[in-house]
Amino acid sequence: MFDAFGFGAAAVTDSARTIESTDTLFRKRYKKECLRVNKFIQWLMVAQWLTGIAFAALYSPLTWIGNEFEPHVHLRASVFIGGALSGFAILWLRTYPTAAHTRHVVAITQMLWSALLIHLSGGRIETHFHVFASLAILSIYRDWTILITATAVIAVDHFVRGVFYPLSAFGIVTESPYRWIEHALWVLFEVAFLAPGCRRLRNEFRELCARQTEIVEAKRSVDIKVEERTKDLVKANLLLAIKTAEAEKMALVAKYTDNAVAISDGDANVEWVNEGFTRITGFEPDEIIGAPEFGFQFGEMTCPQTLADMRGAIDDKQAFNAEFISYRKDGTPYWMAIELRPIPGNDGTTERFISIQSDITDRVEAERQNRLLQQEIVDASRQAGMAEVATGVLHNVGNILNSVNVSASVIRKQFENSALENLEKATDLISEYESSLAEFIEHDDRGKNLPKYLVLVAQSLRNERVSVGREIGDLTKNIEHIKEIIAVQQTMAKTSGLQQELHASEIIRDVLTANKESLTNHAIEVIEEVETPEPTLISDKHRILQILINLVCNAKDALLEADVPRPRILLRTWTQREDVYFEVTDNGIGIRTDDINKIFQHGFTTKAHGHGFGLHSSANAATEIGGRLSATSEGIGKGARFVLRVPVDGRDSAEKHDRDAPSASDRDLSPFDSGEYA
Repeated sequence: MFDAFGFGAAAVTDSARTIESTDTLFRKRYKKECLRVNKFIQWLMVAQWLTGIAFAALYSPLTWIGNEFEPHVHLRASVFIGGALSGFAILWLRTYPTAAHTRHVVAITQMLWSALLIHLSGGRIETHFHVFASLAILSIYRDWTILITATAVIAVDHFVRGVFYPLSAFGIVTESPYRWIEHALWVLFEVAFLAPGCRRLRNEFRELCARQTEIVEAKRSVDIKVEERTKDLVKANLLLAIKTAEAEKMALVAKYTDNAVAISDGDANVEWVNEGFTRITGFEPDEIIGAPEFGFQFGEMTCPQTLADMRGAIDDKQAFNAEFISYRKDGTPYWMAIELRPIPGNDGTTERFISIQSDITDRVEAERQNRLLQQEIVDASRQAGMAEVATGVLHNVGNILNSVNVSASVIRKQFENSALENLEKATDLISEYESSLAEFIEHDDRGKNLPKYLVLVAQSLRNERVSVGREIGDLTKNIEHIKEIIAVQQTMAKTSGLQQELHASEIIRDVLTANKESLTNHAIEVIEEVETPEPTLISDKHRILQILINLVCNAKDALLEADVPRPRILLRTWTQREDVYFEVTDNGIGIRTDDINKIFQHGFTTKAHGHGFGLHSSANAATEIGGRLSATSEGIGKGARFVLRVPVDGRDSAEKHDRDAPSASDRDLSPFDSGEYA
């Protein structure tokens, strides 16, 4: 029945636990009681031994014969046999103090002591009372089984001595085979009363343990329930304190937050606003409680579409986020960011809305200024990058002009020291002796040397012509080189923003032309690798040349800084999927690992006299044509690798960039003039 109501199992468990606890307590206390009795028995054994010795020394000599007083052999029996009995019992009690068999050993020893005292007294009837006293003492253990053991021992003793030595047991010489039975029956008579008493005392002792266990269990149960209730109360108080603290914090947040917080009903009619709402909008709570939350904050510059979307979200009980122009109480417009969230009720339907509004006017204005500043930085970077390319071009032109000056100086020196002057002297001499030239050559020493002199002059003129021709050829070649560099620069200027079909090999050739003089002067080996078939693309040649010329120039500077024995630059191009790749790799100084992620940042440079515009403008130019510029390096002394990825057809990227780029009028437009912030 109890199980049916869920109580049976608990009751059985509690009962088993109580019985187990009672048994444990009973054993614990009974052992304690046995230890107390054991101490008494040990003192009793000592007392019996001393009493036996005194009895044998003072009384036994007169008992057995009666007419003489002299030490009897019983004195030795009391000393040694009694000492053995008491010593054995004491040793056993100390070795096994709580064992059940110890109590039986005590019973046997005590009955043997009774037999020894009866023997020492010559079987006096008075001494037999020691047996009954011993049984009473043994009953202190509350163990009726040891009384049976004691009875058996005394019965056997009286039987043996009554049959074979009646004088020792009964004080008579005549054999009495059945007298021991009478004594045994008297012992059983006493045991018949002592044994139930022991059992009753043991049960009472156990009952006391059971009552105490029940009291302890009841107290423990009450303590547990009190503890559980206390925990529940503490938890409830703690939860209440937490909720109270949260409510206080929420009140502080609602009061001191810079945001405007409003709670409205399911139709968006205002029920409560915080102080921040008044600070931002200027409306007092009594002016707007009960009014539509968004009916008094809008004006002519508020985006109508945003209002329509918000009203639709309210009707659909949906969340809504937006940024738009709102109006304060005094009619001042300001940019507002709003978060509108539905608050579900217990049945899951939306009963209220909570809105959090922020004044973001400063942020919008800052973003507008940032866009303007960013565009200015982009323009400045592009101009700086173009200036850097122009500087490189002018540097190469300057190097070529140095060669032109050298060639002109050589030609000038050749004309200043020309053999024509000697030829003129020879012709003047011939003109002087023109009428007698044969005689002059034949007889005059000067005339004799004239033919040889003319040969030397002719040879000098021949060498002079070769040297001047070589210098004129170099001069012509350098002038052509200048024309090519200028043509590249003009091409870059003319094709800026122009999408045209390009061949990768022509781009690489133009890049090397712009840097040829610097690379040649510093003995830098250039390796060209163009994939077959040759990559072609449609893109802005100006920006690609700007990027690659800058990369080659940087590679040259890195090689000069590293001062490697065999400086090399690899120019490689290939096509992969829908992109054309241009690679510029050098074995120069390399780039630190920590600087790889900063290499394209505006103003960052690793050069001692750099300004940090070149790579930044190159990265921007790559983005403008829909590509990407990346850099890798294994570290200082390991060289660097730059890869420019350009779409095969860059027209879509250019159109997207043109669409996304804000116009001048857009960049200068105030957020309050646009009607909407995008």
